[in-house]
Amino acid sequence: MGQADNDDRERAGKGILHPEGMRAARNLATGVVHEVNNVLGVIIGNAHLVKKNLSSAEAVERYIVEVRNAAEEGREIMRQLSMLATDGAPRARVVSLNDLADQVVSGLKTPVDAELSIVDPAVRLDVWLAQDALLSVAGFLSATLPPTSLKVATRILGQAAMLTVEDDGPSPTNDELATLFAPFTKLGRRPKLGLELTKLAHLAERHEGHVAAAACEPHGLRIILTLPIVNEAL
Repeated sequence: MGQADNDDRERAGKGILHPEGMRAARNLATGVVHEVNNVLGVIIGNAHLVKKNLSSAEAVERYIVEVRNAAEEGREIMRQLSMLATDGAPRARVVSLNDLADQVVSGLKTPVDAELSIVDPAVRLDVWLAQDALLSVAGFLSATLPPTSLKVATRILGQAAMLTVEDDGPSPTNDELATLFAPFTKLGRRPKLGLELTKLAHLAERHEGHVAAAACEPHGLRIILTLPIVNEAL
């Protein structure tokens, strides 16, 4: 076994795995209820302010904009939840994990360092779900202030393929890692999480894989998607 394999095994062993079963469902429900209540609070509060300030067209317009923005946020939450609720057969096909990694980072403004496996890993995925989930995660990482760069890597580890995306922003604390997979979690020095990691875990579950998160050295956050390799021609 080479040093690269040892490094990959060490990476896979650190951090935390996305929870499964009832714990994952409970985390999702708790996060969604909290976020929807926030949206409803904004709508109700601004509707009340509209009623109190009917004589001021400028104030009414300002409050209506807040109501509209909250409604759009609520609609986006429902759109993403509808994707997670899909229970049909995955529209999967064999794809190159290297190509998928390239597609995910190609549109980002943040500089990206790519370390792709020389042997191109082939995996079976619903490509549309994969692109949506990975773009969401990459967007969350690139929105951290800083990072100055992102790193994307693919590795082969036995019969599994790993795709990692990491930033060089602030490292999460152990407590933050413990709550990282709960939707709409607020992290110190980072943007508020939405359903990015939930969507990625949903993708992995549909294709017999898993997702993990870990702190990077000397600092940063790493998200790891692991999937079984398929022995089919691309």
